[in-house]
Amino acid sequence: MTLKAEDLLALKTWGQAVAAPDGRVFFVESQINKQTNAVEHRIMQTEPDGSSWSSVQPFTQGPSDTLPQISPDGQYLAFLSRRSGSNQVWIMPLKGGEARQVTQIKGGIKDFAWHPRGQKMVVIAHLFRGLIENEKSDDQANSGSPSDEMLAYRFTRDVKIITKQYYKFDGSGFLGDFIDTAVSVDLPTNSVQVMTPGLEDVFNPVFSVDGETLFYLQRPKSSADVNPQIREIFSHAGPRSQQLTHLGLAISRLIVHPNGKTLVFTANDPEDLGYGNEKLWLYNLETAQARCLSDELDRPVGDHTLTDVGGLPLDKPVVSRDGEWVLMSLSDHGRVNLWKFSLTGEEPPRAITQNAWTVYSYAPHTTGLIVVASDPLNPSTIQILDEDGTYLSPPLHVSLPWAQEELAMPLAYQATSGDGTKLDAWILLPSSPQKNIPVILQVHGGPMAMYGYRFMFEMQLLRSLGYAVVYGNPRGSLGYGHDFCRAIIGHWGDKDYADVMAILDDALQGPGKARCDQKKLGIIGGSYGGFMVNWAIAHTDRFRCAVSMRSVVNRFSAMGTSDLGWLRVAQYGTKPWWDDPEPYWQQSPLRYASSIHTPLLIEHQMNDYRLPLEQGEQLYHALKYLGREVKMILYPNESHGMTRNGEPWHRVFRLHQITSWFAAYLQH
Repeated sequence: MTLKAEDLLALKTWGQAVAAPDGRVFFVESQINKQTNAVEHRIMQTEPDGSSWSSVQPFTQGPSDTLPQISPDGQYLAFLSRRSGSNQVWIMPLKGGEARQVTQIKGGIKDFAWHPRGQKMVVIAHLFRGLIENEKSDDQANSGSPSDEMLAYRFTRDVKIITKQYYKFDGSGFLGDFIDTAVSVDLPTNSVQVMTPGLEDVFNPVFSVDGETLFYLQRPKSSADVNPQIREIFSHAGPRSQQLTHLGLAISRLIVHPNGKTLVFTANDPEDLGYGNEKLWLYNLETAQARCLSDELDRPVGDHTLTDVGGLPLDKPVVSRDGEWVLMSLSDHGRVNLWKFSLTGEEPPRAITQNAWTVYSYAPHTTGLIVVASDPLNPSTIQILDEDGTYLSPPLHVSLPWAQEELAMPLAYQATSGDGTKLDAWILLPSSPQKNIPVILQVHGGPMAMYGYRFMFEMQLLRSLGYAVVYGNPRGSLGYGHDFCRAIIGHWGDKDYADVMAILDDALQGPGKARCDQKKLGIIGGSYGGFMVNWAIAHTDRFRCAVSMRSVVNRFSAMGTSDLGWLRVAQYGTKPWWDDPEPYWQQSPLRYASSIHTPLLIEHQMNDYRLPLEQGEQLYHALKYLGREVKMILYPNESHGMTRNGEPWHRVFRLHQITSWFAAYLQH
């Protein structure tokens, strides 16, 4: 059997797993509905039963149910659902029964947290100018004769009045007047009240142990427009909100330690310009002091792998039962495993799993931890571990639409760059014994990410069609230490280009030597990977064809059109792009367009705000002007992340275009 692009539509993934007090596991199952061209989500349930699992059964019917959370008394499951038309909170008895809608707020709900006493919760509502409106307010307005003022309000609320530097964000579009606001919800009455009025979005709500204080993340006014990456911890008690931390960090994944005295969170340092390690921190509420727990490892906490078929993540820190450790995922050499970090610092961090996999969702279970992971052969696997990593259940794999024998485990090898730097790399070889196999080199985006031990449908598809797929982690990748990642700041196309070519050469001279055709070479990459494709074909004619997706083409123009362009100035010195254009222009593949002779397929998304459409258009026009072979495909209503979360049929169409392009140049 040969895989087909349409097989993407049949894949399921699991994620966002939580446990009830009775040991049942609830998780979100995601699957594409090809009739509606949408990804559907429903909450499933199962239970470990000694050496097996009970059958996996739907708990909710979907089609849009996510983010399950068990109530403090263990009687209810709350979740987000669009079944009323927009994302709202619903609750359902764990014993079964009908779900009840809790919120009806126009703009929808992005996150929520139960109050410790369970009679109320806080939700993060996407409010227009801080006003709570009923989600059906437009329908209600149509039933009467609204005034001119009301009509103007309804029909001009989409107008963008821009006064800030930070006014758009990829995947969200133009930010406008909508603010993510903390709203208190009384469950017996469904009454709502704004808790955090203001001009900046609120993230990650969590209550104190006694329920008297709400902690949350927010951008401080002083830096919100200058550097929107910075998020600090705030508290709200009674009518008063205040900023607790002044760390200047990009804080995320906030939780409260059960002792009530400590907050645990993860954070990036904006001064690393994205090229640093995400770290695990503690904040002592009594002393107002913060302390890093993961410094000595020189690796980023969290999952930094890439996939095109990912289950929904849930990877906040977990405090051990004895309260002395924090459990957190950590990315290292293409693997994402769970680690334990001592709260006192008296013992060094240690890995509790050491598998060739990617852990992307985990949460406390009555016997230990629920862990959801992916590996090259399985999109999603659920297991129960104790807090020392001992397996308490067999693996429960999500079903595949084909026999697992149709997939292949990548062969790992180590490449060596010209200056001696060692690089992790992998090759997928077709199962048939034929020789002279064409080779496709894949380059990941970021560049601050990593390939690793995770399911990748696109790579398995290309392998099934008869290609050897080569990929690896050049300098600039996460998971190999601070210096390895920072080695290319302001100098893309130098050490990283040498690394990428070394990954290819060592595959051809190593695990692929006996079977790969040294001359039938293709290259593909997206975002930064697209930059590397453009750069490579402008500096070598070794590739017969190339595919460049949502790519960096002209760094000078992207500084003013990308959603976060101005934040990159520090990578190129102290002067902005108009005062000193040379560093930006030197890093632009467009500068070398005259040297491109490789047939190129350009893919771009029309609603991409990270690397706007003009990037792809500039290279397309340049190559057309030069009379070179080039084709451009544009996807409407899609953002920078289309390959992971775009419309399903767009994703299938894209795979057909890519495989057809490679077949035209490599299969003869």
